[in-house]
Amino acid sequence: MQLQGELQSKGHQPHHYRGPIHGVSVIVRNEGIRGIYRGLGCAYMYQILLNGCRLGFYEPMRHGLASLLLNDGARQNLAINMFCGASSGIIGAAAGSPFFLVKTRLQSYSPFLPVGTQHKYRNAIDGTRQIYKAGGIGGLYRGVGAAMIRTGFGSSVQLPTYFLAKRMLTKHVGMEEGAPLHLASSTASGFVVCCFMHPPGE
Repeated sequence: MQLQGELQSKGHQPHHYRGPIHGVSVIVRNEGIRGIYRGLGCAYMYQILLNGCRLGFYEPMRHGLASLLLNDGARQNLAINMFCGASSGIIGAAAGSPFFLVKTRLQSYSPFLPVGTQHKYRNAIDGTRQIYKAGGIGGLYRGVGAAMIRTGFGSSVQLPTYFLAKRMLTKHVGMEEGAPLHLASSTASGFVVCCFMHPPGE
């Protein structure tokens, strides 16, 4: 849906997808179930690197800064939490950027209803090889700056919002440690993250 109209000025790009549900139905009808899962392998690798860095670096960075600036590593501070969330997200986005690029190109390719510039890759490995052959390492990291900004915005609020929602739900709603509390806290965090990440993702 974001790519629609990319070539409109050239007269090549009608709007095939009128909304998310319609878009999925069009893809499934023309390309089958496999069509909506194109690029899944790259998506896994991207998420492993992104969230591995985001979750792995957040707490050590937060603890270190809290110890340095507040003399108490266990103390929570919103500014420190947001800074560490953004920093760990930026590191993760940089690490996973090549996989995100290949995933996006695999997903946007359609032999039936092409939208935007098409890149025909047999699979993720072939896509990585072709991009590297055409542009080297720089080609694989094309758009990394935008990805780092986007993920930095989202990560700056993801974990701080999660822990804030968890504390508020425990204190004011009386929820106890367990799956419902984690689910409610994650839902609140996910809503805020989406609001922060979506505009830079455009």
